[in-house]
Amino acid sequence: MVKKLDKWCDINWIIFICVTGVVTASLAAIFWDKIPLGAQGAVFVAIIMPLHVLEEWKFPGGLHIFYNVLLGPKEKEKQQLDRYPMSRLTDMITNVGLQWIPLVYLVLCFFTGLSNAVALCMVLLSFFEVAGHTGAGIITWSWLRKNGKKTIYHPGIATSWMMFFPAGIYVVTHLENVTGHDWIWGIILLVIMLMISIVLTETPLKKWVAKQEKGRFAFADAKYYERYPSFWKK
Repeated sequence: MVKKLDKWCDINWIIFICVTGVVTASLAAIFWDKIPLGAQGAVFVAIIMPLHVLEEWKFPGGLHIFYNVLLGPKEKEKQQLDRYPMSRLTDMITNVGLQWIPLVYLVLCFFTGLSNAVALCMVLLSFFEVAGHTGAGIITWSWLRKNGKKTIYHPGIATSWMMFFPAGIYVVTHLENVTGHDWIWGIILLVIMLMISIVLTETPLKKWVAKQEKGRFAFADAKYYERYPSFWKK
C-alpha cells in the first residue's frame, strides 16, 4: 500500500490534476456566460493549479528545498530536505485539495447565495499565492545573493504573477453588490480550504513520512536549487 501511494505521489497525481484542469477549461469555455462569478473564480484556480504545480515541481521545480530549509530542522544532522516537512505526499494532498475544493465551491455557487463569497475566497487565495511566492523569492535572494543569485525568482512565482494575479484582478473587477456577509463567508470558505489542504493533513503526515524508509515520498533532486549546492547540501 505504501509503495503504491509513493508511486501515485510521483507523476500520476500531476497527470490527474492536469486532466482535471483540461476538462474544467473545456466545460468552462462552453458554458462561461452561464457561470456565476464565484464559479468562474473557482474555474480559474482549478485550471491554474496544475500549471503552478508543474513550475513548483518540474519546470524548474525545487520548491521543496526552500520550504524545508525554512520550516524544517535547523540542525544539519536532523534535516531531510528531500521530504521533511514537505514531501511528495504532503504536497500532493495540498495541491489536489487546492484544485478540487474550489470545484466543490463551484457547485455551491449554483445552489446557494454564496457566489460572491466563493469569488472573494478565490481572490484571496490567488493574492496569497502571489504574496507568498514573492516573499519566498525575496527571502531566497537575501540568502543566496552572496552565491550569485541576482533575481527574486522562486519556483512558483511566475505562474503566481502571470496567472493567479490576473485571475484575481478579473474577479475583483467583476464583483458587484459585495456585502459583509459575503466577506465573512469568503473568509470562512478560505479557512476551511486551507485547513483541509494544509493544516489538518500536513501536520500528521509529515511525521509519518519521516518514519518511513529512506527515500520514501522524497523528491529526487533539488531542481532549481541545484545551482546553489551550499544552500542545501550537508
